[in-house]
Amino acid sequence: MYELPAKIERGVPDDRQPRFGMMASTRWPVAVVWLTALAVVYTLYFADSLLVPIAVAVFISITCSPVVRFLARWRIPKSLSAAMIVGTIMSVTTLAVLALAGPAEKWLNDAPRAIRGLQDKMLPAKGPMADFQELADEVNELGKVDAPKKTPSVVIQGPGMLENVVGGLPSMLASVGVVIFLSFFLMASGDSILRKATRCGRSWSERRRIVLIARRVQSDMSRYLAAVTLINFLLGAAVALSLHLLGMPNPLLWGVMVAVLNFAPYVGALVSAAVLTLVALTTFPNIVEALTVPGTFIVLTILEGQLITPAVLGRRMALNPAVVFVSVIIWGWLWGIAGALMAVPIATGLKVVCDHSPTLGLFGSFLRDDSKVTNAQKPARVWQTSRRSVVRR
Repeated sequence: MYELPAKIERGVPDDRQPRFGMMASTRWPVAVVWLTALAVVYTLYFADSLLVPIAVAVFISITCSPVVRFLARWRIPKSLSAAMIVGTIMSVTTLAVLALAGPAEKWLNDAPRAIRGLQDKMLPAKGPMADFQELADEVNELGKVDAPKKTPSVVIQGPGMLENVVGGLPSMLASVGVVIFLSFFLMASGDSILRKATRCGRSWSERRRIVLIARRVQSDMSRYLAAVTLINFLLGAAVALSLHLLGMPNPLLWGVMVAVLNFAPYVGALVSAAVLTLVALTTFPNIVEALTVPGTFIVLTILEGQLITPAVLGRRMALNPAVVFVSVIIWGWLWGIAGALMAVPIATGLKVVCDHSPTLGLFGSFLRDDSKVTNAQKPARVWQTSRRSVVRR
């Protein structure tokens, strides 16, 4: 079977593919650029129900593509490998949801009562505020004596949590179906999409540069997503074990929460710390004992962010902290929680594309944290010359 990307990557020319010239570069008016940007933002915001499952499927296919290529070396068909990977991911996700659904529902039902008890425990029993509250209660009791009886009113209650979950079940199942089938098709298709993308090159060197950039983007993105997933899993396991030793109820639930929210840097850690602090204050009677829970989480998060993640990912994948924070805010506004969790992978993908593209190098410099990157560690870029493609830093 003819594999064009593999031949191009090895430097073997091919004349059987049609050469479609790329569109000539033109200068676009500023108004057209702004209108195009607004149209893109409008589409991202109002088409989130369609685009979020597609983005998740793309990330899954990019992360698992090295596994598919590795299994292909052992004569295992790509379709079978893709089916095995998708089945494994869905089985693990289903088992995790079934295991955590009971503790999560129990905590949500007990949360209002626990928060009211926390308010009674935190507010002083005696003092000016307590006297004022007693006086207000007495005035209300006096007003109730002579107040005329009110006619009964009909209050229409909104749907409860169970009704909301059941109402959103069809759209959730549709999104899950899109993720499953699209991930399978992307992994099973292999290099067919890349083979078609190479036809955009006007010459042999341009087609070879397209293949090199695509390979490097796929390699860097898969390495990044796999490393971040492993780091977050280890962080969640460490938090769950620490909470178990401290006597917190449902430590597995909070460990999974920390692992998932850690995909959104800064914001995810703040949310996890706030939730753990609230749960600890409603669990332990002593405030000093309760504060050891968020303190332990903060220590583990600092170790993960300052030591483990830089050592595993290296300096090449370093992103500007301001860009990371703004990216989480923007994508969270566009796509909600799913957008906040996918913000850093999206920014990393854009950075990888810009680092390996000569026309987008300036934009990539804004995404990169140059204070952590030396000249020897700067990402290699594929530059186009008139006769050959060379790699420069």
